[in-house]
Amino acid sequence: MITDASVRADLSGQWTTVRKLRAASHRQSIAGGPGGGMYINETPPDNYYNLPLVLAFAVLDEALGEHIQQGTFKCGDRRPPLLGAKMSASRNAIPWQDYSLVELGKTARNKLTHEAQFIPKADCFKFIDAIERELKAWAGI
Repeated sequence: MITDASVRADLSGQWTTVRKLRAASHRQSIAGGPGGGMYINETPPDNYYNLPLVLAFAVLDEALGEHIQQGTFKCGDRRPPLLGAKMSASRNAIPWQDYSLVELGKTARNKLTHEAQFIPKADCFKFIDAIERELKAWAGI
């Protein structure tokens, strides 16, 4: 558990942003009167959900960094350590719910950020939800 209440509050606030962006948005409206009108359908494209996925991994990265700061585990000499190194170093130090799924998501996120390979919406949701389970279990958000 992250012991610093202000850090937990900050992570929780960041996670609220991820959840808002992850929420399925679909708004429709009809405007107009006799003889005319306009129909508006606002549904984000599936690739939109890659944004909250990247932000979810940023929150995870920050939570793991806080665990390093408070001494829960150590993570090599590179400063700052990369997310993959933090995850690997934390694997036996904190109670991961599904490390393999989050690691799979990290691999997909890396392909997105380094190779512009978009992740399908359903996979984004799966990985975001997996990160949320982790953060609830050991970050206290």
